[in-house]
Amino acid sequence: MEFTEKIPITIEAQLKEQPLFYAATDLMNDGQFGKQWLILTRTEVAIWAEDGNLTSSLPLSDITDARVAGGVGGGTLIADTKRGPVIVLRYTAALTSIFGHVAKLIGALAKGEELPTASEKDFPRLCPKCRTPLSHDSLACPVCKNNGKVLLRMLSYAKPYRKQMIAAAIMLILTTLIELIPPYLTKRLVDDVLTPKDMGSALLWIVVGLAATSVVLTGMQIVRGLIGVWIGSKLMGDLRRDVYQSLMRLSLSFFDRRQSSQFIGRVNSDSEAMRQFMTDGVIWVSGEFLRVVAIAIIMFSLDWKLTLLALLPTPLMIIMSSLLWPKMGRLWYQQWRSVFRLNSIVGDSLQGIRVVKAFGQESAETSRYSASNRDLIKSDIRVQGIWQGVFPIFSLIAGAGTLLIWFYGGRNVLNDGMSIGTLIAMITYLGMLLGPLQWVSQMLNWASHAISAADRVFEIMDTPADVPDTVNPANIGRVKGDVEFKQVTYGYEKHHPVLKGISLNVKAGEMIGLVGHSGAGKSTFINMICRFYDSDEGTITIDGNDIRTISQNDLRQQIGVVLQETFLFDGTIAENIAYSKPDATELDVMRAAKIANAHDFIVQLPDGYDTRVGERGHKLSGGERQRVAIARAIIHDPRILILDEATASVDTVTERLIQEAISRLVKGRTTFAIAHRLSTLRNADRLVVLDHGKIVEVGTHEELLQAEGAYFKLVEAQKELSQIKGVESA
Repeated sequence: MEFTEKIPITIEAQLKEQPLFYAATDLMNDGQFGKQWLILTRTEVAIWAEDGNLTSSLPLSDITDARVAGGVGGGTLIADTKRGPVIVLRYTAALTSIFGHVAKLIGALAKGEELPTASEKDFPRLCPKCRTPLSHDSLACPVCKNNGKVLLRMLSYAKPYRKQMIAAAIMLILTTLIELIPPYLTKRLVDDVLTPKDMGSALLWIVVGLAATSVVLTGMQIVRGLIGVWIGSKLMGDLRRDVYQSLMRLSLSFFDRRQSSQFIGRVNSDSEAMRQFMTDGVIWVSGEFLRVVAIAIIMFSLDWKLTLLALLPTPLMIIMSSLLWPKMGRLWYQQWRSVFRLNSIVGDSLQGIRVVKAFGQESAETSRYSASNRDLIKSDIRVQGIWQGVFPIFSLIAGAGTLLIWFYGGRNVLNDGMSIGTLIAMITYLGMLLGPLQWVSQMLNWASHAISAADRVFEIMDTPADVPDTVNPANIGRVKGDVEFKQVTYGYEKHHPVLKGISLNVKAGEMIGLVGHSGAGKSTFINMICRFYDSDEGTITIDGNDIRTISQNDLRQQIGVVLQETFLFDGTIAENIAYSKPDATELDVMRAAKIANAHDFIVQLPDGYDTRVGERGHKLSGGERQRVAIARAIIHDPRILILDEATASVDTVTERLIQEAISRLVKGRTTFAIAHRLSTLRNADRLVVLDHGKIVEVGTHEELLQAEGAYFKLVEAQKELSQIKGVESA
């Protein structure tokens, strides 16, 4: 099996038999960094140096078992032999999963057991460029990501609103310039009015000027703020829309590998972090930059020597900020991971609250939450602690410049080298100048947080769909319903197929019952018809058209699904029935409900068809939800119908009502049905028996019973189970 790299030729040329498995470790036996190769065959476990020298070899006949021992930052692969434990190799934490699988392989070989199948989780995902380990739910490499490109892509969302942005920028420039007027007027007030004690009209005009400046400044800030709110709301809406559209575009396999709770944060909080940076952050940074440049020009015009002296601490503040940038980025990411883990626990426990209550695991869930909560607290303390420590230091450094102006400027005033008004203006301007510089670290936090959020959002947008829609779809119109499987093989993990060489030809209007043990591949079979996944080998056709050439929307317009775990949206019964046909009339909804045997119980509810079903339909019983789902399938009017355990977990009376509804629903439609009780499939035109992903029998109920094969055994086993239940109930 191939891991991340090919075996070096110097080693491969010396191998006497084909390896079962090979992998490279990143530590030498003495704990120093280095590269060694583990080659596992049917007869031995060998460790080879990178240069092709055999370091050690252990015959499998001497091994009784194998295990891994964890350590700080890594672990050790240990083989238990007849003479005692032997250290095979050492590795860093990044390779923990792969050598955990190696231990299972060696143990199975030593005991003569069936070899375990590797899953994707057993293989560490590495960045193709720098080989850095990637998080299991992320495609973005934290090392080689380009923050500049991320920033530019984030800012591209502002392009549609560039006119408003330009207006906000003009207001920003004017506001910045107006903010610089009061210190100058104060200088004139002190030097030209108060010091010579001039009681003329100059005092009135300067005070009027200060008042007018304040009024104009306030009005412009309000207008700029309103423009910012408008732009921000639009940007937030665009971001949320694009993220959600990207999620809807992705295939089921993407969600199979991830927890759904993480996407709530990406749609909402990450989008908000990006919006905040693009509106508040960019405008604030731009405004402060303009302010710094303008103030520096004014201060140099007033007294260039004193200005240079006052700015001496500035380089130190800039150096400190640049050193903080990478550290803050890592801390923000760690904090996000802690928040994600906490949200996942909340989502899992609340979705499974009935199970938690049923098994009395409230305290266990609370403990699990508390542990993750403590991790988040630690992350918060680290992030906020750095900020709370840095801000006073920045204030101290900034204060040093003010002290220098007071000292040297004060001496100039005493020596008549400078007026008091100029000194006050210099002090005021310096405060306005150093204010933004003190907030550089906050700006870095802001930018780091936004870039990390953008990474996660753009990762969703850039993830290709595992089941891409066809570019030039075939125009299939209204299909007849002929379905054919031609040597179809598929596995959720490529090396472990669930369906193996399935071939089946189903005529339009035929009802096919799928039976077999749990894990035989029944649900995967119907997933392939819906094209939730694409086959690894072979093709599936509908009316002779390969389903890969059919638009996914057109395909699913032809297919209706009734699942065992019925999902209803938090809306009214009428809205749930009409979900697949939003333009359905009240009569259409009522007709579908009557066919599904749902009308009678619906009209007995206080609000009838306008009754809200609650989250996941919890206000209705299981049988009621199932009949609403059947009505939803009826109003969809599909040509191909899929029934997955549609009558499971309901009482006998409800099952009869559901069976009546299904018998009406299947007429004239190609139907694939999976049923828990085999007796419910007696009316199927053919039964297809699956075993370990292969079709082992096909025929009618009577034909398969007479054959006394796999289906006969399933029926007999179910009869015995029914008899046991009958004895127990007696």
